[in-house]
Amino acid sequence: MIYRILILILISSTCFGQNSLLWQITKENVKDTSYLYGTIHLANKKYFYVNSKVHDIKKKVDAGVFELILNTDSLAYISKILMAGEGERITDVYSTDEQRLIFEYFQSKLGFQEVILNQFKPIALSNYMIQILMPPDTIGAVDQLLQNDFTRGGKSIFALESVKMQSDIFFQIPMSVQKEELLESIQKEDSLNNAMKELDSVYCNQDLKGISLLLDDLKNHKYLSKELMNDSRNIKMIPKIEDLLSKQSNLICVGAAHLSGDKGLIKLLRKKGYTLVPIN
Repeated sequence: MIYRILILILISSTCFGQNSLLWQITKENVKDTSYLYGTIHLANKKYFYVNSKVHDIKKKVDAGVFELILNTDSLAYISKILMAGEGERITDVYSTDEQRLIFEYFQSKLGFQEVILNQFKPIALSNYMIQILMPPDTIGAVDQLLQNDFTRGGKSIFALESVKMQSDIFFQIPMSVQKEELLESIQKEDSLNNAMKELDSVYCNQDLKGISLLLDDLKNHKYLSKELMNDSRNIKMIPKIEDLLSKQSNLICVGAAHLSGDKGLIKLLRKKGYTLVPIN
């Protein structure tokens, strides 16, 4: 179960021998060259420079393409749905002993008081655990920093998905499952910390095979399955990507887990006649 938390930030047979997060996209009769880049949804500077060539490419392409457009409205929407409603608060869901465990954990790690913690759904607190184990050192994840660069440069940005669509996928998890996930994460913090280190390693090494192996744990999960979280979304992204590729040069930035596999963007684009070449 520990790995299911990681899918919230990564978002597959694999591309063996192709260790790169950055891929060039070309096609006969398509004038402009575009690029595909695998990101990670963590706010740490080192991930911004894993493949430094992406920063040269963002300067020469016409547009940036992202899973979501991260602006005030979308971030406010996400914040709102993380808040607990009736029957979703810590005091509604957990026993007295479990409440004490959760409240003491987050008070000791983040200084949050019970009255604040009780306003969030369990899944929101699970996400906060990522910040505890890997404290942010910049204002946003790779996606957001790149998006900010495009905006500052006066370039167009486009979204492949809506914030509501993503939220409907991530937050349809039943409260019973959210409850179990949060408790297990706290009780097995060492396992989660080790999993975070493994994620850090495969991403920094641009290891698509390693990223795929992390996804394997989700294959049979009912609510966060690989099919739901990754494959079906990739298939829906392809028509939008093709439309954008026909109009201008783009840097397409999506979670690294979307790149490889039989239903990954690399293989799906190749089936459409595009040539994708890794850039190291």
